[in-house]
Parts: sequence; structure tokens; C-alpha cells
Amino acid sequence: MRVRGFDAGNRSSWVLLALFLAVVWSLSGLIFRMVEEADAAQLIFYRGIALSSFLVGLVAFRYRGGTIRAFRAIGGAGLTAGASLGIGSVFFLYAIMNTTIANVSFIIASTPFLAAALAWVVMRERVGSRTLASCGLGLIGVTVMVWEGFAFGGWFGNLAALGCAFLMAGYTVALRRGSQVDMMPAVALSGYIAALTAVTLIDSFAISWHDFLLAALQGVIISALCNTAFAYCARHIPAAELTLLSMLETVLSPFWVWLVIAETPEGATLIGGAVVLAAIGFEALWPLRQRLLRRARSVGR
Repeated sequence: MRVRGFDAGNRSSWVLLALFLAVVWSLSGLIFRMVEEADAAQLIFYRGIALSSFLVGLVAFRYRGGTIRAFRAIGGAGLTAGASLGIGSVFFLYAIMNTTIANVSFIIASTPFLAAALAWVVMRERVGSRTLASCGLGLIGVTVMVWEGFAFGGWFGNLAALGCAFLMAGYTVALRRGSQVDMMPAVALSGYIAALTAVTLIDSFAISWHDFLLAALQGVIISALCNTAFAYCARHIPAAELTLLSMLETVLSPFWVWLVIAETPEGATLIGGAVVLAAIGFEALWPLRQRLLRRARSVGR
């Protein structure tokens, strides 16, 4: 399926899509704050089932008799992507259960650097100095956001957060590695993998309709559709840059909670968020500025 304006040479469209996906992802925190009774393991289980069931149906509708072939086509890269995304959500669960949210946010902010290193090892994908500078500025911004809540100790949770960051980097690089094929089936597998892993953590499968619908909403609208679109973005945007653009989610999550639930963010959160936005803006807009300058010079000749 081809959409006008979204071709290999139109970087701006893919950057805008990646930023839009980060905006939608940032609503997850608000959705989960509205949960009444379900614990994290239950949410991961039902979210994963909803995500995968929806996408498997979508793959079957799109490929009809070629559905099995579509799943086989993802190969090792697709299996790695699906496993990384699925298990990464479970690692995130362990992280938030065993260390502070500030620690989790800070450690996961290392994802662009991990993605850059992994992409170079696996694909020899080079990272420009502008992207590295933007990643560094973004990390500083996240540090300011979470500094007051950062705590030493909680080593198990910190390791889980680091594992989540590495898996998210691996997910992005695997998507780029398998960019020649449709990776929707890989995203479809991720929910079932997460659900199977969460089974070992669930005390009870009983869940209210209210909480089930919230988990399903997050699984279908946010995780399924956004991760599928993210897979298409990975075809056209380097891994480090793509994970950096996704950091917009970190900035907007407190904003939605404040807007709907009136939970006022700390001053450090606002300052750090502004720094992260500056890093993302620099990475997203600088190439466009350079292109406009070159066009202006060519017209003036």
C-alpha cells in the first residue's frame, strides 16, 4: 500500500509520522492511570491478546490466502523484532515494579545510543554528528526531568529498565534489517509473546470490563496501529534518529495527565521537557532548514 507523499525520498513525511506516533503513544500513561483494579501483568496479558488478535485479522484480510506466507516472509529479523517488542514490555513491567519511574525514564532515555551502536554493529549504519548531539541533548533533558526522583539501589529494576532499552533498540534495528518485507506480522507476534510471558506473573485472569476495555483500547489503537506504522518509518529513518524522535512520548505523557487529571508536573519536568523538545526539533528541522537554504542559493544563481 502506497500513500501519496510517503516515498523513500520524502524524509519530512516520515519524520512527521514518527512524531505523530510518539504523540499517540504518549496517551498510554493517561489510559493506564484510568485503570481501576487490574495489575500490570493483567494489563500486559489482555493488551497483548487484543494487539495480536487485531493485527492477525488485519494481516489475514490483507493477504487472504497468502497469510501464512506473509508470516514466513518476516524471517529472522521479523522474529527478532516481535520477540524484542513483546519481551520488552514485560521487562518494562519488572522495571516499574522494582525501581522508581524516574530511574526507568532515565535509563530508557539511553535507547537512541544503544540503537546507534547496535545498528552500526549489525548493519554498519553510521550516525551523523548532528544526531549524536541531539541524542546527548535529549538525554540531558530527561536527566533534568527525573533528577529529583532518581534513586540509587533497586538494581534489579534498573537492570530490567536497561534490558527494556536494549530490547527497544533491538526492535528498531531488526525492523530496519527486515525493511524489504512487510513487518506487520512481526508486530502481530509481539502481543502473543508478551501475553505468554505475562501468564507466569498473573495471579488471576479475572478483570473488570472497564479495565479490559482500557487494555484493549491501548493494545489495538495505540500499540497495534502505531507499532505497525513505526515499522514503516524504520524503512526510511535511521535507528538512532527514529528512537530519538520517539522520545517526544516522554515529554507529552505528563502533559496529558495534567490536562485530564489535573496532576501538576514539577518545574524540573517542564524544564527538562523543553530541553528534550529542543533536541527533537533540532534533529527534525535542521535538515529541512539546510535543504531550504540550498534551494534558495540555487534559485539565486
